[in-house]
Amino acid sequence: MKRNFKGAAAAGVLAVLLLASGCEKKATGQIVAVVNGEEISLQELNAELEGVNLPATADKKLVMKQVLQQVIDRRLLAQTAKEEGLDRDPTYVTQQRKMSEELLVRMYAKKAADAIRVPDAGAIDKYIAEHPAMFTGRTRYKVDQLQFDMPGDVAQLKKLEGDHSLEAVAASLTAMGIKFQRGAGAIDSGAIPPETLKQIVALPAGEPFIVPAGGKVVVSVITGSEPLLVPADQSRPIAVQAIRNEGLSKVGETRLKEARAKAKIEYQPNYEPAPAAKPAAAK
Repeated sequence: MKRNFKGAAAAGVLAVLLLASGCEKKATGQIVAVVNGEEISLQELNAELEGVNLPATADKKLVMKQVLQQVIDRRLLAQTAKEEGLDRDPTYVTQQRKMSEELLVRMYAKKAADAIRVPDAGAIDKYIAEHPAMFTGRTRYKVDQLQFDMPGDVAQLKKLEGDHSLEAVAASLTAMGIKFQRGAGAIDSGAIPPETLKQIVALPAGEPFIVPAGGKVVVSVITGSEPLLVPADQSRPIAVQAIRNEGLSKVGETRLKEARAKAKIEYQPNYEPAPAAKPAAAK
């Protein structure tokens, strides 16, 4: 029997074309745009708009179109970067993992926060009474400060323990070749953990204290203080938020402790955690 290969080939091509057309992505429904086969959804666009502070009189439809163009431009540049293989670069892979983990942690924290009950009136009153530094006794401390980057060898900071004035600290830092900035600042007693505040206010006048802050080291000396009035109508909302924050922190610590207990962690030699040391906010 003679086979019709031409007809079979034509049928095959037709099948491929039909399959391709069936898989073609369309900008319809919840898909607001398709960029080189990659969809941009209405959900993505709305997420972008969350970071835009729109005036009440703004034309939201027009703003959505403008933001969508920004997303499309970003997508095009990202596609170009992928074409050049940057998505396989070790730096990209590392940063992408970091951002993904941070996002998951934030979402996990939000989920935990949503489960924390709003404190009742009795708990709020009790909290206000037990934390005068946040409410009735709230104080703004004026300070003179030195700020510098955390040194690679943290042990260098031990040399500052014998310095009992900001001038002496400045001289020590200069001798160690550590650059610093000096200026006036202020510390809100309501933003400091109670035990840390207790240590700071117990220091002799002019005695410097060290507090790490976001990769920086800040050495401060109290130069004055003034009462910081907290209006009565603001005290209770502040207390509610503080109670919820403390509750969230305890939940986070508990969950992390449980995760550590179940985890199998293997360290390369010399990368094991350093022995835990009790932090000292004040000298």
